Formats: sequence, structure tokens, C-alpha cells
Amino acid sequence: MNNLYLFEVYSFFNKVRLGSNSDSGFVIGDIDVIYDCYIGVGNNGNESFSSDFIKLYNLNEFNAYCVDNGPQKYPYNYTRDISYIRKSLGNTNNYYITDLTFLLKKHKNIFLKMDIEGGEYQWLSFIDSNLLKNIKQMVIEFHYINSDYITSYQNKMECIKKLNKTHHIIHAHGNNYERVTNNMPDVIELTFINKQIFEEPPPLNTIPLPIPNIDYPNNPELPDINLNYYPFTTT
Repeated sequence: MNNLYLFEVYSFFNKVRLGSNSDSGFVIGDIDVIYDCYIGVGNNGNESFSSDFIKLYNLNEFNAYCVDNGPQKYPYNYTRDISYIRKSLGNTNNYYITDLTFLLKKHKNIFLKMDIEGGEYQWLSFIDSNLLKNIKQMVIEFHYINSDYITSYQNKMECIKKLNKTHHIIHAHGNNYERVTNNMPDVIELTFINKQIFEEPPPLNTIPLPIPNIDYPNNPELPDINLNYYPFTTT
């Protein structure tokens, strides 16, 4: 894989885990931002991350959204401080699909969480990079990153490259439900912080990944994926 540099993780020490200690939990950076919007794309029935985030950053149903085309009803047992947009994510807007531009244009301090089984690439290919600047932090689970499944490998790399123009990766975690190919997890969770947050580019990460008591295996029956090598950590 000759695109490893695209996955370089930068040093960031103030990390927290939100959500469950298995699948559906994610590690983010605790940054000095007053978020004016939370967008959670993808709902597998476990909304523990959304619930924790909304509580921690004092959001509510007027500025917190779940976007998913699945269940007719949102699992409000996790939180009621959220609005449910029952649509797919895509590159247009109609009764069934949203491209999120109405939210990205309205808000300037957005947090985005995305886990949609490969649908992330169509949206990332389409969305205006200037609108990505309004996302102060995002965590995205990238699927089938090593193959041409869903879209070409090259297009997937272009999506990562696009995000790298506006954001730094500050955390990476491999999903151990899937394989590792040439030292790259086939499914990988990446946390990005907007470059505007940093006074200067941070150094590359030197802390071994996964981090004990912050990272947890998606599948608790199997060991977590070791990422203690470049591009995720450096010595």
C-alpha cells in the first residue's frame, strides 16, 4: 500500500471515549470548542455515542441529529435530545436522501459521526471542501479500505486525501470484526480534528495504539488490532 502517508496520525493527548466499550463507541479529542451542531450518520440500534456526546457538550433536539434510512423509530431509550432524519446520506436532496448541506451551511462548529457501511465514499467525493471546514471534528468508520468493493480503491484514497486538506487525523482504531491486509485494517475508525484548531501542525503520534482503557475491541471475543507501527505511530 503506497498511500500510507495519508493515514498518518498526529499527536493529540486529550482524548476521551464516548459510547459503549465495544462496537458503537469511538475515541475523540476533547477540544476547546462550543459545538453548535451534532450530526450522527448511521444508527445500528446502539446510540450510546450520540447520547454521551449530547450530554457532554450540552446539545439538544434543535441542534443534534441522527441521519439514517433504517428504523421508523429512533431508539429514544438512549436520548430524547435528538432529531431523527429518516433518510439515506447521498449526493442529492429529496424525500429519501440528504447531502447534509443544509446543516453544513447553517452551522460553523459541527461534530460529525459517520458509520454507514461504505456509503461514506459517495458523500465524501461529492461534498464541497469549503463546507468540510465547518466540521470542527469528525469520526468516520471507513469500510473495505483495501479493496475496490463499493467504489475503487483509488477513489477511497482520494476521499482520505480530501479530508487531509482540512483536518488532521488524531486517532486510529482497527475494527477487529474484519481482516488486516498489508498492515491496514480493512475497516478502520479515524478521528479528524479541523486544522483551524491547531496553532501549528502537531508532530506525528508516538503513543502506541490501541490505547489501554480508551480503545476497546469492536468484537470483545477477539483481541484488538495492533496499530503500533507507521503510519499510526512513529518512534
